[in-house]
Formats: sequence, C-alpha cells, structure tokens
Amino acid sequence: MNEQEVEKNEEKKEPNVIVDLRGKLPNRPFPTWLDLLSTVGVFALSVVVGSFFVASMMQTRGVTNLTPDMTFIYYLIQMLPTIAFVMWLRRRAGRESAVRWGVRRVNLPILLWGFVVMTASSIVLEPLLSLFPTEPYEDVTANIGFGGWAILSTVVAAPILEELLFRGLIFESCRERFGNAWAVLTSALLFGLIHIVPVQMVNAFVVGIILGYIYLKTGSLLSVIILHAINNAIAYTTMYYFADSADVTLESMFASKTAYWIVYSVAAAIFIFALIHLWRMLRSDSSRA
Repeated sequence: MNEQEVEKNEEKKEPNVIVDLRGKLPNRPFPTWLDLLSTVGVFALSVVVGSFFVASMMQTRGVTNLTPDMTFIYYLIQMLPTIAFVMWLRRRAGRESAVRWGVRRVNLPILLWGFVVMTASSIVLEPLLSLFPTEPYEDVTANIGFGGWAILSTVVAAPILEELLFRGLIFESCRERFGNAWAVLTSALLFGLIHIVPVQMVNAFVVGIILGYIYLKTGSLLSVIILHAINNAIAYTTMYYFADSADVTLESMFASKTAYWIVYSVAAAIFIFALIHLWRMLRSDSSRA
C-alpha cells in the first residue's frame, strides 16, 4: 500500500472525539453562557405555565387565592422541568452525573458553623432588607400558608430540589468549566434570581454564597440540603408566629440599643470572617490551578 492510499484511508476515519457511552454524543464545553441563559428561560417559561395551571385549578375550585396544596404543585411545575432541562444539557454535552450526595462527608461541626454563618448573615442583612417593600413578600407568605402542605413545600421539597439544581448540577457544571469562584457566584446568583421577590432575591443570593462555601468545604450535597432545610424551617416558624407583625425586627426586640449593636457587631464579625475564609479558599484553589 503506497503513501497516498494510506492518507486516503486516514481521511475516511471518524474524528477522534470523546463520547458519552450512553448517548454517543461528543463532549463539548459545558456550560456555555447560552446554556445558563436558556436554563433561566426554561424556569421563566415554567413559571408562566404553572401560573396558567394553578389559575385553572382556582377557577375549577371556585377560589380567589392560592391554597397551600396549589402552591406546592406550582412549585413543582417550576422546578422539575428546570432540573430535567439542565440534566438533559449535561447529557447532550457528554457529561456524567454531577450530583455528589456525600452522605459520609456530612460533618456536624461544619454544619453548625454553616448555621452560625447563616444566622449571622440574616442579622447583618436585616437593616438592608427592611428598606424593601413588604407587600410582595407578604403575598408570597400568604400563598405558602401554614400546615402540612406548606412544610412539605418549604422544609422538604425546596431544600432537596433547589440544592440538587444549584449546588448539585449548576455548581458542579460551572466548577468543571470555570473553577470554584465562578461556581460559587453563578450558582448563588441564579439561586437568588428564582426567588423573584426583591427582598428574597438579595437574601437568597447571600444564603447561596454561604451554601456554596459549605459545599466546597464538605463536598456533600446532603450537608447543604440539611442547612437549607434548617434555614427554611426557621423562616417558616418565624412566619408562623409573626405573620401579623411584618414590621417586627431583631432591633425592635431589644429593649437596649447597646445590646442590639453588640449582637449586630458580633454577627458582622462572624459574617466577615466567613467571607474572608471563603475568599482565601477560592484564591488558594486558583493558585493551584
């Protein structure tokens, strides 16, 4: 066989690409910014579809407000298609599962530290969040309601589905492509955006940063699910006991301004320490890359 025949045979061969054994699809860069924007688009579309669906349920039942079970269904319509879409995008890009449950990596001291940091952040953010109008947030809490369906939505479904999407799929996908810093920021930003109401968006973004920080330390999705559930359980309990007192703040609960500012200063110190620690972790990771 002469050299020309060898070259022709080589040209006929298929290109040497990495493939996903399940779908036989080429491995491509993932996620692209288009992937992230399309994920937001799918979530927005799911919100619209869910709105029409629950509006139909309300008309059928002859009610004018969402009931807790409708809110739960509405939430599932928003989240499940979005999660399925990101999973499909990963498979299409030739990626394996990004979910790391990390059951054996659940660390009680780190969980306690995460709880302390989240509590500190809520205290630090309170003066800022009090500047936002309360009406949209009150509408959300009214739709969630109280009782079994509300607990199922906020304390069970939300931590599992949201952590699966943001720390399990989006975080790991962004980490593979862009590194830890972008993974923390992107997952937290998208986590904030899905909460829609401005006061919740700001709070969820900060909580998303903290959950990303704990996820980096543990490598355990179960750990952040537990923290998320605790955070939502506290929010639900607060909402239950202070639903008629939207203007109640931590500051108003202190008889002494001095005592409040001592607590606030301690919370601010803890929060800043955690951010510095996170920054050092990210800086160390980038220097090793």
